[in-house]
Amino acid sequence: MCVALLATVSACGDDDIETPPLPHNPIENLTQREDVLFNVESAYNARRIDWYGALLDPNFTFFLSPGDVNGGLPASWNRAEEIAVNLRLFDKNDTDLPCQSISMDIRTEDGISWIEITPESAPTEKWYQVTLFYEFKFEIAPNTYISATGAKAVFTVRDAGPYGEFDHHWQLVEFHDLGDDALASSSSGQSQAQSAQ
Repeated sequence: MCVALLATVSACGDDDIETPPLPHNPIENLTQREDVLFNVESAYNARRIDWYGALLDPNFTFFLSPGDVNGGLPASWNRAEEIAVNLRLFDKNDTDLPCQSISMDIRTEDGISWIEITPESAPTEKWYQVTLFYEFKFEIAPNTYISATGAKAVFTVRDAGPYGEFDHHWQLVEFHDLGDDALASSSSGQSQAQSAQ
């Protein structure tokens, strides 16, 4: 993100001085479905577990990619487990998972086409899901883990109702990592490795 520095010059009696725009808030207020996607990306890139936790629904479920499941991980986990995993990933001082840097890009610029669904677990609600490409890069010593080419995820959001002054408060209720069977990993060269979760 680029920040422009503006020099202000005092001018006596000049009402036409333009006020510089405020810098863009690093997270959105979750009043739009797209805000959830933006905040997921922002939380990862800023390594802010509080931002990430704020956008997860109390009944959130993360569904792991087939490659992760085949590598011995469970098929899914709940909100508490998702927070615990990402808390370690975001913590630069975690000695067991020394992640030096994180870069996440959810490809919203390719277009967002929400599909309305009626979930079995909440038949009176309408949830919305979108399938998007994503890219990530995690530097976890001594390796660099990058997403497979063409990796996708399904993001499902629900309207959690009014929140403060807002009529709508969208949250991520399901995250299906469609991924790929392997991640490309490199320390000095390229090799195949399983996800580091």
